[in-house]
Amino acid sequence: MTKIKFGTDGWRAIIAQEFTVDNVARVSVAVADWVLKKQPGNTRIVLGHDCRFGGALFAETCAKVFVSRGIEVHLAEGFVSTPMISLGAQRVQAGMGVVLTASHNPPSYNGYKLKGIHGGPLIPEEVQEVEDMIPAAHGIDLSSINLDEAREGPAEVDRPRDHVRGSRGEELRHEGHPRMRHALGLRCHVWRWTERDAAHPS
Repeated sequence: MTKIKFGTDGWRAIIAQEFTVDNVARVSVAVADWVLKKQPGNTRIVLGHDCRFGGALFAETCAKVFVSRGIEVHLAEGFVSTPMISLGAQRVQAGMGVVLTASHNPPSYNGYKLKGIHGGPLIPEEVQEVEDMIPAAHGIDLSSINLDEAREGPAEVDRPRDHVRGSRGEELRHEGHPRMRHALGLRCHVWRWTERDAAHPS
């Protein structure tokens, strides 16, 4: 078992050595359990990844773990920056924001950053609580969880939209799918970034 140690608001490690699908899943179990324990009335997580190798795979791993725990996942489509996840977490008042990035570290690294409901990093005490909850094994059959099913909904379902403007004028378009269901009856939302609409000036 790899000992996972968090640093500044998250964990960083070398891809395919310590930063693996299994270890990302272990951390995700702890994150999900922390949200369920500490934010019982707010079990939503905003999730995204940067353009490092394997980012989409690791984000998918996180999403699978979260939905298996009953978490509502707001998953960014494509790569995003850390401030985008911070903004999303703050605007939807998510129980947690998770962004897979190693920031300034070399390309061989990836990382797992945690953002609070306020959009900033979790305080050190909360980061330690998450670290202490990381299990020795995640115990989840990841291959049995189909995120495509989680994203799909009946054609007749109304899909309301909200708009959140980014700091550089980008617009975060949230397409809510009220009845998108995973086989376990869980929800997953997709976030898309588009150019700012003239009707929603900064």
